[in-house]
Amino acid sequence: MSEQLAIDPTSLVFLPLAEALLARGELPNAFRVARRGADRHAHRADVHDLVARVTLAQGDAAAAERAWNDSLAISKEFGPAHRGLGFLCYQQQRWAEAEAHLARARLMTPGDPSLEAAWAALQAARDEAPRDEAPRDEAPRDEAPRTSVTAPIATGHADASLPASLPASLPASLPAPLPAGALFDTALGVTSQVALLLDGDGLVVAGAYATADGIDLGAVIGAHLSGVSDEAERAMRHFGLGAWTRILLESEAATLMMSPANEGVTLVAAPREVPLGFVRRTLDQCNALARRWLAEAS
Repeated sequence: MSEQLAIDPTSLVFLPLAEALLARGELPNAFRVARRGADRHAHRADVHDLVARVTLAQGDAAAAERAWNDSLAISKEFGPAHRGLGFLCYQQQRWAEAEAHLARARLMTPGDPSLEAAWAALQAARDEAPRDEAPRDEAPRDEAPRTSVTAPIATGHADASLPASLPASLPASLPAPLPAGALFDTALGVTSQVALLLDGDGLVVAGAYATADGIDLGAVIGAHLSGVSDEAERAMRHFGLGAWTRILLESEAATLMMSPANEGVTLVAAPREVPLGFVRRTLDQCNALARRWLAEAS
């Protein structure tokens, strides 16, 4: 694709090329290809959507919002832009804007699991907002409404993707008694993700990994992944890179992400359509719950 683009700079092959670079985490190259494509094809809404996703992966939420707004300036009913802005406003707790964009996106792609999860979480978040505080997306009457996002979502990671339906924060303390199987419920919320806490031998300590048919795959998943953390430690030690903090595994059916928790690991799995940044944030919250639970149990 690079050769084809070099021969014909006006070719639309830059779209799959930038997507491939983004998927591989080559963000500077992905941004360069997407930005040049946008300069030549500024009339295409999908090109600005691509620029938005790349810039978001680079940690620049404000630039991503501008690019998605460029898409909507071309086509007011461009679904991916409403989806992106919906997730973005959700994370910024701009509830009214998030609701408007997610409602449009749901109409255009009915039944999308990540959109439905985000929509349910948005309604729950609005219901749980303190009654004595004004919503964050409503400016004081004597001020102009806010029109842009300035705080970055993440920096320097290819998986700094669109957020979805995570609770804003974890509870200060765990309810007692807390069944091991329900340990991660507060972090998972209404999402289609699942989470496990595995010990050093790959045995399930907490959480559950059930299929849609109700089959518990926790023990099988744990057995298959029991040696992954050891291999990661050996590789990091061999290259002198310090301790490992996160492992990403991608299959045709699911995305799995792991991080160390005491002598074991915390694992989160999600359908492939769930953004990687969302999976990573869920993992961080589940890992915090796991460490707290293990500390209270000891």
